[in-house]
Amino acid sequence: MVTNNIINMKKKIWFIRHGQSIVNADKNFKSDDFSSSGASLTDEGHRQAEKLLDIFLVAPDLLVTSPFVRTKETAMPLIKTYPEVRHEEWPIHEFTYVADVKCFNTTYLEREPLKKEYWQRNDPLYHDGDGAESFEAFIGRVRETLEKLKGRPENFIVLFSHNYTISAVKYLLENDPKQITPESMRAFKEYYEANPVGNAEKIEIEI
Repeated sequence: MVTNNIINMKKKIWFIRHGQSIVNADKNFKSDDFSSSGASLTDEGHRQAEKLLDIFLVAPDLLVTSPFVRTKETAMPLIKTYPEVRHEEWPIHEFTYVADVKCFNTTYLEREPLKKEYWQRNDPLYHDGDGAESFEAFIGRVRETLEKLKGRPENFIVLFSHNYTISAVKYLLENDPKQITPESMRAFKEYYEANPVGNAEKIEIEI
């Protein structure tokens, strides 16, 4: 008698937001990095990254980071603990919607009026300039990530990403708007504000 040992396994996928960064900790921090992509972790952020090791009972099959420094630093304790795990970089970076030239040498607080103006415009096709992307393009990028995850052979995948991106993943899985309209853009912003993802917080999703 032959026993079929093939098991249909459901993927385990964790999205983890980066640890506390300089920008998160100090709203008066003035960065000359337009998109704050180079913002490093604080000492607390590094402690949060080390603490994340406690939730890993086994090594993941695939580890993914965004191009931003803070996700790479958050993933580093895991990379050092499991050096054999495949590590890839995907475009799961933060949603940057204000143009580079407007953000140069500004603080988080100084950028607040620019961000408020963007969301009040509520135009999913609006592109603010170099270094920014439209809301439609952002959601398209997140959709592509979800499709890519479906096609991966690994069963346990861990992605180190950002607040807006993880919120968009959750929003799409729970609501899945067929078209990106001003109404769905407004609905996402409300969802994002009502469901913040904390530094070093893990969100598990099912695909």
